Amino acid sequence: MAGLGAQRPNLCRKQDTGRSFYIEGECVNFRERIVRIAQRNLSPATKHRIRRARRGLLRRLGFERPTSLSRARMAFQAGDYETAAPLLAETLERQPGEIEALRLASRVAMRRGEVTDAATFAMMRHQQLQKPKDWLSARQLAGRLRETDPRWQPIVSGPPPSNPAGEGILYLAKESSPFLHNGFCTRTHESLRALAHAGRKVRAVTMPGFPAVIGVSDPPSESIVEGIRYQHLLPCGAELAGNLAFDEYVSLATQVLAGRIARQRPGLLHVGSGHRGFETALVGNAVARWANIPWIYEVRSFFETTWTADLRYREQGEYYERRFATETRMMHAADMVITLSGPMREEIVNQHGVPVGKIRVVPNAVDLERFRPRERDQSLREQLGLSNRFTLGYVSNLSHPREGQEILIDAVARLRKQGYAAAGLLVGDGSRRTELELLARQLGVGADVIFTGNVPFDMVADYYAQIDLFVVPRIDERAARLVSPMKPFEAMAMKVPVLVADLPALTEIAGSGVRARTFRAGDSQSLAHEATVLIDTPAEMARLVNAASQWVQQERSWAAVATAFGKVYDHLLGTIGVGAQKEA
Repeated sequence: MAGLGAQRPNLCRKQDTGRSFYIEGECVNFRERIVRIAQRNLSPATKHRIRRARRGLLRRLGFERPTSLSRARMAFQAGDYETAAPLLAETLERQPGEIEALRLASRVAMRRGEVTDAATFAMMRHQQLQKPKDWLSARQLAGRLRETDPRWQPIVSGPPPSNPAGEGILYLAKESSPFLHNGFCTRTHESLRALAHAGRKVRAVTMPGFPAVIGVSDPPSESIVEGIRYQHLLPCGAELAGNLAFDEYVSLATQVLAGRIARQRPGLLHVGSGHRGFETALVGNAVARWANIPWIYEVRSFFETTWTADLRYREQGEYYERRFATETRMMHAADMVITLSGPMREEIVNQHGVPVGKIRVVPNAVDLERFRPRERDQSLREQLGLSNRFTLGYVSNLSHPREGQEILIDAVARLRKQGYAAAGLLVGDGSRRTELELLARQLGVGADVIFTGNVPFDMVADYYAQIDLFVVPRIDERAARLVSPMKPFEAMAMKVPVLVADLPALTEIAGSGVRARTFRAGDSQSLAHEATVLIDTPAEMARLVNAASQWVQQERSWAAVATAFGKVYDHLLGTIGVGAQKEA
């Protein structure tokens, strides 16, 4: 064996010669040699690869000293962006063209909401590498800047329509049935159905790329659902929409919508909130001013904070402020603002400065025919494993942390420890399902909290009927505080008792304990306590059920929503006039 070893070249044998090594018999100082190579007339990309190779080799050999860049990388991986930012600034001061530092600096800046810095660093990186993917990244960041720039607005190329506007209403929605059945689509569809039933001429269009953007293959150019016609703008344009920067997409949507309005000539444009809130309003404002018709902005939620999932940065930073300011501009630009609740109206008045006389509250409602009291399907109850259990349930997506399903799961565990035969029923699906199921197992209620996944829309009411106490466990988060969900109304219509977190939008529904009870938001012990009160006092549950059922039938029907919308339409068409002159 000794002889065999002597015949093999020593490829990497450490010697006591500083940082020199024998490689195939030659003594080489790697640091000096790599530096000399990197200083040659090489492209930035080649120099970057050399530096990466050098760092990797020294790391494997145990000779890499911590640098400001390596410390910044570790801070970034730990989510400590405030530490990473000055370390990267230090690196770029010494080496302005360091490609890895530019890449990391752009990512850190965006995580902190500093979108101008993020775009600047990304563009500097592109100038060094000249690669298409780096240009696309830089252009998309620049698109966020341009879309939220008060000096920018999308432009319609072409003369405005010369034929007079009609009396119809065109509704612009980000998405629609039958492809999605979320709260947004339900409100849009039920409102349009009620308006059509009331004799209004209404049509709906969806933003470009839908429904292909959600994975629908061979998407149609229009869909008809329960008599409502949805026209899909560029329905196959998912890849196009996905590659465009935000400002480019808004400009495309503006041009396409303008063509549709020129042909159909509605008298009024009704715009619902988009994925970022204001992007549909940017489109609607530009097209309505070009076509010389009034437009309504229906503010369904507040999206300024949805740019990040990091709670530390949601309501701070440059990007948050730019989104908030753009939302404010669109509210002021609209001829009328419609919103869903009193707390939302107060937010629009107090924080966005919109005159109260320009705002109308048109709350969510419920389909009283679809969601009517019914007998429980006992076979479904046995299938779910809920027989002889008091079931606390919630119907919602499992994607957004604001829904607070963790609080409900923990409350079920507390109730069971207190001796109650309690179970949980979570109807819906989403990206957080796996972690919620893990939490249930960790709390010892893995078999007592049932996750149904998505259920067919026409079976949702059957699942409501399995619930003994409908719980809305939303946490104390901005949108949760202000935006009223639709699901409590559906539970009330089905005569299921309701328990909600004590957030303003939910306490408005509860009516000071007249229609529902409340618990402290985010407090599973408070939720469990209120549940025991109701379990132990059936008469109180019966009182809540009767009061809530009567209220939704009188105040929360879609027919009432259509009447409220109709009053706004008549006001705008009567005061501004069809085709009346307006400021651009």
